[in-house]
Amino acid sequence: MGARVPVESDREPIYKQLTDILAKLISSEYSVGDRFLTERQVSERYGISRTTVNKALSNLVVDGLLEFRKGVGTFVQRRKLNVDLKRLVSFTAKASAAGFSPSTVVRSFRATRVDGLELLPPAAVIALLDVDEGTELYETERVRSVDGRVVIYERRALLADRCPGLTASDVGGSLYTVLSERFAIKIDGVAQRIRARNIETDAAEILGCAPGTAVLELTGVGHADGGKPLWYEQTYYHGDAYEFVNQVRATGDDTQSSLESASTRGGGGEYAWYSW
Repeated sequence: MGARVPVESDREPIYKQLTDILAKLISSEYSVGDRFLTERQVSERYGISRTTVNKALSNLVVDGLLEFRKGVGTFVQRRKLNVDLKRLVSFTAKASAAGFSPSTVVRSFRATRVDGLELLPPAAVIALLDVDEGTELYETERVRSVDGRVVIYERRALLADRCPGLTASDVGGSLYTVLSERFAIKIDGVAQRIRARNIETDAAEILGCAPGTAVLELTGVGHADGGKPLWYEQTYYHGDAYEFVNQVRATGDDTQSSLESASTRGGGGEYAWYSW
């Protein structure tokens, strides 16, 4: 029988202690795709009831470290980045906090007008940013990676008069940081629409997946300085690298929540505008 999980009255419940122990075991002794210990094996190894073991293993599944395959077993899977829709956090900060090594490649950056956009639909930009065809903006194209693996492909149109002199090197890291620190812009939030779609060939090649693969597409409008539109973005998330979480409040519930929502329409789509 293996080492037992210490039981101390002033510590967390046993299943939480076991969850931490198994997470460390996975990171130190297992690789992605490896078959993990069975519920019975864990129970015998640590001298813990199978009910408690089940709770710990379930936690690891929720955390994205393990995957249950019915009739086959439990396997180690690649950790996913968790996107909390209630908070606007930069990719760089989020990935770093999760223990990943983030990096960004700027595929293209140019100053243009709305009628000169090459990567994004001018009609959507006009409608959602409330501008005309001659409005000057920056069109950016970025690829975001964690631990050397591409997980995000992003296209963005940013109003030039709000951040004059922006350069390609400025968008090589956290854009939110540059906007807030260099241009003193107070970002309010993002109106977002998320859907699953089959990715086209060009974008699939960039993400490193087969054409037609299902990915998560996020289209959104960034608002700043009192709700003024600042950018329009179209972003593809690798489906097996990301998961989105949200908290929904029942209609008529008077419970206070940090999440306030409103809705706005434009360009034929409905968006939820989350403010902080």
